[in-house]
Amino acid sequence: MILIMRNNALITSKILTWARERLDLSLEEAAEYLKKKPEVLKSWEEGNKYPTINQAKAIAKKLKIPYVYFFLPDPPQNIKLPKNQDYRTLSNQPLKKYSVELKTLLFDIMQRREVMLDLYRQMEREPQIFNHFFDIKSTDNKSIAKAIRELLQLPERFKQKDRDLFNFFRNILENMGVLVFQAAGVSPVEMRGLSVLEEIFPIIVVNRKDPISARIFTLAHEFTHLVTRTAGICDNAGMSELSSFDIELKCNHIAAQILVPEELLKTNNDYKQLVAEWDDVLVRQIANAFSVSREVIIGRLLTFKNISLDFYRRKMRQYAEEYNQTKQNKKDGLLLPDIDKETQLGKAYISTVLTAYNQEIITARDAIQYFDGLRLEHFEKLERWCSA
Repeated sequence: MILIMRNNALITSKILTWARERLDLSLEEAAEYLKKKPEVLKSWEEGNKYPTINQAKAIAKKLKIPYVYFFLPDPPQNIKLPKNQDYRTLSNQPLKKYSVELKTLLFDIMQRREVMLDLYRQMEREPQIFNHFFDIKSTDNKSIAKAIRELLQLPERFKQKDRDLFNFFRNILENMGVLVFQAAGVSPVEMRGLSVLEEIFPIIVVNRKDPISARIFTLAHEFTHLVTRTAGICDNAGMSELSSFDIELKCNHIAAQILVPEELLKTNNDYKQLVAEWDDVLVRQIANAFSVSREVIIGRLLTFKNISLDFYRRKMRQYAEEYNQTKQNKKDGLLLPDIDKETQLGKAYISTVLTAYNQEIITARDAIQYFDGLRLEHFEKLERWCSA
């Protein structure tokens, strides 16, 4: 006999099993992730006991499904995980096992793409076709970088710096039909960025935990993957000669050439002084001038044979240690709810959902779900941000 309490959520037990298995989690892994005892989770999945309403809502949020799914008679059709994808990591080793956070991120971005496709159909909009292609195998790096700069209509020198430059790039890519998201809950050690190649609404994700200069590089790197139709695991800070993946290395060099064109770098006065006599202050000044990381600059120096591979390795270790020390001394502040969603979701996605909501194509509940639970009171701030 099953004892049902008044505050129990009478969920469909097989929906809970489906939600766990779609993330490729064992019962024990899911129990640890949900902070529940395995025997408790098992009893819920077998229908012998029920979670409370609050427990069920918390589980739905962590397993990235709408709470109402728990009351469906049968599991819904799975969102397909991306096949044509690329990851930037902090090492050059393939990811053999994804964390729960990365798995849920993959589901999130593919669900957002499905939302975009569905809303475009309902609003009778015609999405852009992403049909740009450059042959990475038969074309040299500088030519591809030049073609990408022309495609994006980039100025010779950027007037924007740091966050403004990131948003400048992001807006250009979104205007081309690319969905650009920022991950908030995945460690940069596992994923610095990823791209998913699709003919309609291809996807780029950068890691919000990375410095803004690294995110700018990741945008250029992942866009290079999209236009060259390539995929693979990427390496450390964007310019490591240690990578065993030739395509990844080419994408690194192309991205660096996009952001730091050879002709502009070699006419930079700080660069000329640096080549004559090494000074870390000059490296930082050059990096600031191009709004990239110091790692990208020393990668360019290695490419031009201004420094040796051993020297490059030493500097990479030094800069990594300095960054880690700085990060330990700096505490991240909490973002306001509307700013949190703005950074994660981007204008293309947010403006589409808001338009559908304002035209009464979707309900307030739909919009709140599409915005990952953002409360209705914050929608006006999103409207102002999109129109700014």
